Amino acid sequence: MADRYAGRFEAGVLANANTGGENVHRGIVLGALLGAEAGLSGIPVKWIHGLKDHVKLASAIDTFVRAVRLA
Repeated sequence: MADRYAGRFEAGVLANANTGGENVHRGIVLGALLGAEAGLSGIPVKWIHGLKDHVKLASAIDTFVRAVRLA
């Protein structure tokens, strides 16, 4: 699915969710791969702002990225 939906983050994540079966485990990996390819700007803003505590999550992610870059 990562190959089929390369460059189409939203379509890939939605296709996985609608596939059913063991889509949660597959979705974790697919979301990570497509998200890494798309970058933050490639993820729909409505999906980010729709998360509870999205501001705190963004801060935690920024802290993690800074720590990894320093390592």
